[in-house]
Amino acid sequence: MKAAEIRIMMSNPAGNVCHCFTPLAAYIVDTPEACMLACVRRKTLPFTLASYLEFGDAFRHPERTCSITLAQLDSIEVDPNDLEAYFKACERYRLNGVHSPFWVDWPLADPSVFLTPESLHHWHNEFFDHDLQWCLEVVGEQELDFR
Repeated sequence: MKAAEIRIMMSNPAGNVCHCFTPLAAYIVDTPEACMLACVRRKTLPFTLASYLEFGDAFRHPERTCSITLAQLDSIEVDPNDLEAYFKACERYRLNGVHSPFWVDWPLADPSVFLTPESLHHWHNEFFDHDLQWCLEVVGEQELDFR
């Protein structure tokens, strides 16, 4: 993590030494893993402050930035070693109980920025779970299978 903060000298495959800065730029994940890494529970968006009850809102909810998540974690005054009490305290902010995320000391690391969806998985699930089901409802299975 020092490399992300102050830069370090690293060699490239050709043997040239370069002054490198290594921010956490992208972490490819599916939705459950994104929730885990953003320290939120399921049915909560890892990128915004919206919960499942607010998914259909007509406005954009504020981003879930690292400073917001860390402030919420800091406001929990229960000992993380008392799991039952700590999980209960995390419910207020819809946090999942991770008290020390791996990215906490990584300069410029923000889950709302570095978490990127696994494209093929997301597109396949989006199509099958929503678009295909809508088509089946509208035209029917026999018409959809007709060649």
